[in-house]
Amino acid sequence: MKRSLSYYIISGILFLTVLAGVIISKRYNDSLSDTQKKLQMVMMNLVSMKDAQADMEKTIADLKAIVPSDFASRTPEESIFISLDKLKVKMKNAEIVVTSIEYKDDEVSLPVTIKSSISGKAAGKGYASFMNDIGYLQSMVFPFFYISSVSITQSQDKASVSYEIKGALKTLKTSEGR
Repeated sequence: MKRSLSYYIISGILFLTVLAGVIISKRYNDSLSDTQKKLQMVMMNLVSMKDAQADMEKTIADLKAIVPSDFASRTPEESIFISLDKLKVKMKNAEIVVTSIEYKDDEVSLPVTIKSSISGKAAGKGYASFMNDIGYLQSMVFPFFYISSVSITQSQDKASVSYEIKGALKTLKTSEGR
């Protein structure tokens, strides 16, 4: 009887040892499986992060191509007035009227009205000049020119045609809040 009792105890200990081994193996297998899934997720996120980094680098390069290098060193008002001077040089024959600078949220703008005429004798050349002026205004960046309206009127004697472009030179406020 003592002998069979000791067999039962030994077999019980062996059973518990095997059971503990199975439980530890199962937990280790589950942990390994979770680790593998997390590693796969990290690898997928790495690809996403590389794509996001490439997008950010492209955006920064595009921004550097648009924004002048001296943007941060000048006040928004200086940038607007420099662009206004360039506009006056480009459109020598036009009457350019400005009002006061406006500040809205993160934007600084200078309302501008451009008036000029397309001469009757050189209507083709005048019209081409008008179209070039519109193209120039649309190509301006930092500050850019926002065109709010364009009107073309013919004189009563139909000898001349004049145009009026209303809009604004707009730029961003700098971080210094100038």
